[in-house]
Amino acid sequence: MPFMSTRQTKRKWEERMKDIEELASQYQKKPLCSPYRPLLSKPWQPSSVWKLFHRQIQAFNFAKNCKEDVHVFALEKNAENKQRFYLVTTYTELWFYYNKHYETNLMHCYEVIPENAVCKLYFDLEFYIPTNPGADGQQMVAVLIEFICKKLEQHYGVKCSAEDVLNLDSSTEEKFSRHLIFQLHNSVFKNNIDIGVYTKNRNFRLYKSSKAGKGVILDIAKDNKFVPESVENTSMEEQYFLSSLVCNVRFSSCLKMLSCDNPEKTKTESVCLGGSLSSSSTVPIGGYQSSPYPEIDNFVVSLVNKDNIQGGIRQWNYFSLEELLVYDISKYCWCRNIGRAHRSNNIMIVVDLKREIWYQKCHDPVCRAENFKSECFPLPSTICLPFLFKEDENYLYIMDRNGNIEEKANIHNSTGLPLTKYENIGQNQRTSSAGLDDELDDICFLEASEDVELADAVTDLHPQKSCVIDEIPDELLIDALRKHEVDDVQV
Repeated sequence: MPFMSTRQTKRKWEERMKDIEELASQYQKKPLCSPYRPLLSKPWQPSSVWKLFHRQIQAFNFAKNCKEDVHVFALEKNAENKQRFYLVTTYTELWFYYNKHYETNLMHCYEVIPENAVCKLYFDLEFYIPTNPGADGQQMVAVLIEFICKKLEQHYGVKCSAEDVLNLDSSTEEKFSRHLIFQLHNSVFKNNIDIGVYTKNRNFRLYKSSKAGKGVILDIAKDNKFVPESVENTSMEEQYFLSSLVCNVRFSSCLKMLSCDNPEKTKTESVCLGGSLSSSSTVPIGGYQSSPYPEIDNFVVSLVNKDNIQGGIRQWNYFSLEELLVYDISKYCWCRNIGRAHRSNNIMIVVDLKREIWYQKCHDPVCRAENFKSECFPLPSTICLPFLFKEDENYLYIMDRNGNIEEKANIHNSTGLPLTKYENIGQNQRTSSAGLDDELDDICFLEASEDVELADAVTDLHPQKSCVIDEIPDELLIDALRKHEVDDVQV
């Protein structure tokens, strides 16, 4: 084994020890993050999707392009500036982690209600107790529920009671605060545009969540009378969680669509996308003449303008849960079930944005009784969501398995453009985000292991460090590696 002079060897080991100390200092300042790794594995559970974004529009664009039934949630990180991040995931996966990690960023979580999406009837009620002495909040809520139930039956023919209202409470000694979410049977509202405070893409706090910096969670009220139905493979707590979600509404041709449109406006206005006025007294949602996807509207109009018949769109409904656009068609009654036009009943065109298909359903009682659904047809590629919305991959945040959020470190390349540390490792190679996380961990752990193994090998070779050598025998390095492999297995 070649030897060097004592001075040269000492200098070399001092440099090596300095490098190790610097690495140790870096690991202490920023320890290796335990990245999120999916744990869902049951056959009935969805594939893992877990993405964090800085901007709401980035989250929605990603969700629209995702084939899974994902949704957008807002997370508060701190109470000082109320900064919010946007998480895209499935209901099942969110609940899996949300239910396990209390007092993390996941516990300051809000449902983002998409603009124009079909939703449940919901209320956010509050008043300051010191300025309302003697006010009985619980009694006031009971009176309001009774009043709303009467009006629902009077104006819409929908029957309900307090047993159909999920009543959540987050009151304190200073403020009375309740959320009411109506679980109406086969009835939902077309959207949340009315005189309320929740309109475009608004945030509605989740069941069991607290505001950042506050210790009071939104929990089931003592006077709550709603109990969700039991569902196989789902706990009662998860059922309460799912019931609290305002946009958790699945499409059914039996659904009754309710609207808060001005009654006078409903009687006088009628708009049809086909270019002609509909004789129906029902107008499109909120008076809008087009859906959030005008390209798809135009395609649907082309489907019902043929054979010398000028059909049109009487109204549309957007189901964000399944990414469905459901069009009620006017003046076009051709039914693929009976092979001819209905005498009076119109049809529906259902566009599945995720599967990139469309199919026909029917308002006719016989077709509805048969639960008729036509064969599926592909959408033109130029109106599919991946074409209309390009995914923005520059999301800036990651979350560890405990629900804690941290910003990705930005590195600049030779062009001066920001490059995340994950993208930098793979140079120009494009891999999935999970693969990038794993690659980063592999590199960092390998460097740390080599440092530790080298230090152990030196100690094993000469514990007294009285003899300085230039090279570590391979046998000792192998022994050190085996030792740490055994330790890792035991841990």
